[in-house]
Amino acid sequence: MTIRKRVGSVMFIAAAAAAVVGMSVGPALASTTLTVKVSHGGSYTATAKTTVLTDKTKDGPLSVTCVTKGKTPSSKGTGKMSGTHRGKAPVSLGKVNNLSFKNCSGELGPVTTTVKATPTLNADSKTNSKGETDGIITGVKVDVSMTDCSFTVTGSAPGYYSNKTHTLTMTSKLPVKALTKAELTISDVPKGSCAGLITDGQHPTYSASYKVSKNITIKSS
Repeated sequence: MTIRKRVGSVMFIAAAAAAVVGMSVGPALASTTLTVKVSHGGSYTATAKTTVLTDKTKDGPLSVTCVTKGKTPSSKGTGKMSGTHRGKAPVSLGKVNNLSFKNCSGELGPVTTTVKATPTLNADSKTNSKGETDGIITGVKVDVSMTDCSFTVTGSAPGYYSNKTHTLTMTSKLPVKALTKAELTISDVPKGSCAGLITDGQHPTYSASYKVSKNITIKSS
């Protein structure tokens, strides 16, 4: 079989999903110290209805999509946030534990994802007037496999947190100028697989909207 221009509906990570998923963060675009206060914090669960990992190739974008089925969300993670954190951007707010991606598929059929590392959620900007703070998921490492194709996604993925909706949106379109470069990288593509469309060194994007179970407020200054 060959991979067509689009490998179906997504995935993280978180994550992954982020990101899914080297576990490096790009150099800071500006050496900025942030003070990040987390209010109404504690243990939380974050779930996404749909996640999409998209890789742009010379023949068009390829994507892997994960969707919610019944009570099983496309992606889920847990963690704990509280207190005040201060340091150079990006500032760690805690680990994202038990990250998972379910019900994933592409045009070749079912896609299997295996999260190989525990990523970290970081604040990466000052909070704007709308209560939005850029975030970055670092330490991503996810193995992805489908018919006649497999690869690993590592690195970091950008997004932002909204105090109004208590949602972490994973996207490259950020409300505040990022302080740190975030980038996912594909590696470990077997020679002759994936119809030659997916190769080592490509940089996919990750999109998802994670609803956080607690009404956590993040104020970065």
